[in-house]
Amino acid sequence: MTENVSLQARTRSSRGKTRAKKQRKDGVVPGIYYDREGTNIPLSLGYGAVQAAQERAQNQVIYLKIEHEDGTESSKPALIWDIQFHPVKGLIQHVDFVGVDMKREVKMDIPVEFYGDAVGVEKGGLVNAHRDSVPVACLPGNIPEKFEIDISELDIGDSLYFSQVEMPKGVTREMEEDLVIVGISKPQQAESEEEEEESGEAEDSE
Repeated sequence: MTENVSLQARTRSSRGKTRAKKQRKDGVVPGIYYDREGTNIPLSLGYGAVQAAQERAQNQVIYLKIEHEDGTESSKPALIWDIQFHPVKGLIQHVDFVGVDMKREVKMDIPVEFYGDAVGVEKGGLVNAHRDSVPVACLPGNIPEKFEIDISELDIGDSLYFSQVEMPKGVTREMEEDLVIVGISKPQQAESEEEEEESGEAEDSE
């Protein structure tokens, strides 16, 4: 879990493609805040601030400090729900936030990263990553940034399952059946040779 991030925002009354395009030229990113109560607040945010939040706070609670048109301010805990990027330039074009109740569990897909030199790879095996994220449930303040998984003890033919990954306190697995996360397979050449041997044995038996 990482430190919570604050992000300044202003409400925006004007909407539409022309207005949004002008905002982007001015270094402003249009966005929207939603929550389960049906709140829908159009926002304007600084591009640099959104970019920094996106890099620092993936799957983490962001406290939106919203300045309203009547001069009042409010703070809303939220998660980045979706970010739209320019298809060519790769620049952030729009961001959606979903509000969270800090006392109510959320379900999230958390990224997994592998580290270590697998025993099986040293023997010529190949790492097969079956999942790049895993589903969990927890309070918003307990959302893990990522799961770092040690694969150094995996040999050829071994697999590591979601049930084998240690969960932080307050985090539970969200799954109906166990998930294979990563495995070590035989090198393709070895598999081809085995297939040829099996084919030859089948022909001999005929």
